[in-house]
Amino acid sequence: AVLSVESITRVISEEARRILGTHVAVTSLTRRDEQDQDVCAVSLSGKYAALRDRELRPDGLSAHVCRTNQPLRLTEAEVESHPEWNGSHGGEAAPVPTRGWLGVPLIGHGGRNLGVVQLSDKEDGDFTPEDEAVLAQLAATASVGLENARLYDSLRDQDKRKDEFLATLAHELRNPLAPIRTGLQILKLSADGNQARDARDMMERQLGQMVRLVDDLMDVSRVSRGQMELKLERTTVRTVFEMAIETSRPLVEAAGHELSVSLPEQPVHLQADVTRLAQLLGNLINNAAKYTPDGGRIQLSAHTEGPETVLRVTDSGVGIPGEMLSKIFDLFTQVGGSLDRSQGGLGIGLSLVRRLAEMHGGSVAAESVGPDQGSTITVRLPLAAGADDKPEIFPAAPDATAESRRILVVDDHVDGAESLAMLLGLFGHEARTVHNGPDALVAASEFQPDLVFLDIGLPGMNGYEVARALRQNHGSAEPMLVALTGWGSEDDRQRAREAGFDAHLAKPVKPEAVKEIVRNCPRR
Repeated sequence: AVLSVESITRVISEEARRILGTHVAVTSLTRRDEQDQDVCAVSLSGKYAALRDRELRPDGLSAHVCRTNQPLRLTEAEVESHPEWNGSHGGEAAPVPTRGWLGVPLIGHGGRNLGVVQLSDKEDGDFTPEDEAVLAQLAATASVGLENARLYDSLRDQDKRKDEFLATLAHELRNPLAPIRTGLQILKLSADGNQARDARDMMERQLGQMVRLVDDLMDVSRVSRGQMELKLERTTVRTVFEMAIETSRPLVEAAGHELSVSLPEQPVHLQADVTRLAQLLGNLINNAAKYTPDGGRIQLSAHTEGPETVLRVTDSGVGIPGEMLSKIFDLFTQVGGSLDRSQGGLGIGLSLVRRLAEMHGGSVAAESVGPDQGSTITVRLPLAAGADDKPEIFPAAPDATAESRRILVVDDHVDGAESLAMLLGLFGHEARTVHNGPDALVAASEFQPDLVFLDIGLPGMNGYEVARALRQNHGSAEPMLVALTGWGSEDDRQRAREAGFDAHLAKPVKPEAVKEIVRNCPRR
């Protein structure tokens, strides 16, 4: 029923001392991934009242129990002669415990050591095997309680972070939506061409911000579910730096930061997914720009250490508190974490950085002296070795002339379909729209399109089924098929290939990508 680690350690110390009749009981917990222990709870009789005001430390025998994960029961003489006895609880002139010492490990799931419960100075006689059995039972109960308490703390923390994330997500999406709505009103009311152009530019910038937020969310989801596949190829650190800087330049320049780059004279080669690695580095640059006051400094550097490439992003910004250095790469974690900060973000950028680094066989770490002292993020990646791996792509369509095409747009999202058809009309093509699978088959037969943009998530008859039917119905005169979908994993692309699609576009589609696909579409 006890749900806190502190309460459990206090209860186990007090109860163990009371039940077994000793003057001293100490419960120590093992630090994560370390052999050292921290004293969490001490229970003392009046005999050791002088120790109550002192900061106690685990003795050498408790470390021995944690390391071996086995109970240890010693008489007074055996304690004194034990090679790992280093003084009772760190006392400078501590006496050897009268009537011996007894320690039992706290063992968690999978045999992992959680800590130790130790007793010393029994009131009557030496510790017996029965004493050891009783303490082992108490330790087993405490171990279950400790793991439950830590799980409860973790769930409570995750729930809190989830609530903060949802509130932040709403905040971050409303920010670009507000100027987009205002821009639409300007376009309705204003007859000034310059004003309309400025409104369009502003709306494009805000839409780009929303797309980046959604892309980051989708990427984190894909990585978490193991559905992101890297398209590895041989590249250079310089290429990755150039792509990342180009993406981050508007944010850096808007804040007036000084950006410096240091690269080795000789090319440094990596076997990597260039786009994803540029995304990783771009996230780090963006983070540095957001959390550095205007006019600050951001330094990018790269060098090799043995078989690794070491990339660093250093800034002169607000820094990272010491207690957050090990947490900032956790999902939805933000330094400060309050909604009143001006930097924005969803707390997913650095989590994505770590996951992408690990997918490339590397690692990432953060350093900071403290608040307002700047920070450094270091990414280590293996150097390239072996032959290039070529990414799998859809078969290329033959080049075509710039003549007008007949294009069918199939999407149950009416505004999405109509806006794409409108764009295709501005490009000089004849476009029609339908909003479900059966209507698509009828329209394809009547309209005889050269190209079909086909949404996958259609009601009733999905896009894969429509694609297969179109391939069967039109034979050699079949149109080019382009999957139009909000899902963009490699599994989704593979399903599109198997259904007969020639290409795959993830929403929201870029006008340049649409124009390129139409340009390569043969006339029927």
